[in-house]
Amino acid sequence: MTNSPAHDYRQCLIVYNPNAGSALDRDLWLGTIVDRLCVEENRILSVRATIPGTNVSNILTGYDPATDLVVAAGGDGTIRLVLGALSESGSKVPVAIIPFGTGNLLARNLGIYLDNPLVDPLQHALQILSQGKAKPIDIGSMNGHPFCVCVGTGPLSDAILAPSQQDKVNWGMLAYVGSMLNNLVSTPQRFRVTADGDIFEVKAAGVFVSNVGNFGITTLSDTAKLDDGMLDLCIITFSEFADYLKLGFQFVSTILGNQAPYYLRKARRVKIESLSAPTIANVDGDAYGETPMDISVMPKGAYILCPNKSS
Repeated sequence: MTNSPAHDYRQCLIVYNPNAGSALDRDLWLGTIVDRLCVEENRILSVRATIPGTNVSNILTGYDPATDLVVAAGGDGTIRLVLGALSESGSKVPVAIIPFGTGNLLARNLGIYLDNPLVDPLQHALQILSQGKAKPIDIGSMNGHPFCVCVGTGPLSDAILAPSQQDKVNWGMLAYVGSMLNNLVSTPQRFRVTADGDIFEVKAAGVFVSNVGNFGITTLSDTAKLDDGMLDLCIITFSEFADYLKLGFQFVSTILGNQAPYYLRKARRVKIESLSAPTIANVDGDAYGETPMDISVMPKGAYILCPNKSS
């Protein structure tokens, strides 16, 4: 499976988010994808749009079992649903990502989306669809909800949820920056965190568990890998705690303009509990319930078509 070139996949399902970008953009990129797959590459194709109420349990309901490639076109939320559905079923059908979200964080970390104004993101993604190789990546789970990028809670996590869809369309990643800077001065909250059996309490602006390192506006972890079977626990606080170092954390002195220190450590299982009122759980940029958050990793839970470095 992982050694098969992308052009060997003949029966394709496109799952796309109709709210990604403007209506004109959507018509252009969806038409380009269909034309490329059907006309130029002679693939058998079916298309499905996400609708309100689409979730992991129904996003792939009834899809043809002969499907050997799923194309996920949209942002991290759409991609999360597709990968979550495949990983929960135990399927090794690979996914080609066409990144049309605001952050495109998973695609950034896999080299599918490039921060280069000279590179057309659609054409780059289609080249990978045609020539890439399937690579296994880890999938996280928070209270039964799969995630690809990151989960979190606390004031800084709330800031990620704050921008409206229109703000994200108009401003892209800048829509998050002002909100996050404002929330850095919000009152920190107290949490109890259990990381692979170690239990401690912390007063933090945000507690995150990440599967990636590059967040577009900042790099949260230089050591994060999508295929190491581990997650990165990141605690953003306003003080230094020697006890963190004893628990295996790495101290990092800057984030978003040197306004707050944070701490990192690897973990396979994390539980986050609020010691006051329950706080919102952020799953790949969407609100999914509240604390407590029980988080684990599913090693090599899904397969993604990635740039073929040997080509």
